[in-house]
Amino acid sequence: MISSSLAALVLGACAHGPGAAETLPKLASALDAPVASTAQNSENGALVEQVSSEKFLHQMTRGEVAKALGREGEPCGRHPICAKRGFDDEDWYYEVGAEGSTYVRHRPALILGFSRFGKVERTFVLRAPD
Repeated sequence: MISSSLAALVLGACAHGPGAAETLPKLASALDAPVASTAQNSENGALVEQVSSEKFLHQMTRGEVAKALGREGEPCGRHPICAKRGFDDEDWYYEVGAEGSTYVRHRPALILGFSRFGKVERTFVLRAPD
């Protein structure tokens, strides 16, 4: 028989939604997929928010992140928002979604900050306007 505290812990873990094993492949697919609508852009934004808030990439090495997302991020030094948010030039920036033929507005982005040990220690989400 499962104790009530263990059952509450299991139920609480399930209540947050899909886990990293399901969510990270979705993010990997969304990175380069052309965005065709506001709804698709909003879905990408929600996906990025979930990855950040649930800390699915925290404590992963650069190699682990690249494997999980299918590629390395762009160097943060190319994006002024990184410096404004205190990220280093070598941190990674991922814009989610490619410019589509019918949707060319701003897309959400995920910024990953790495520790001196090369592991993700913080994230920042750049939201796309609705």
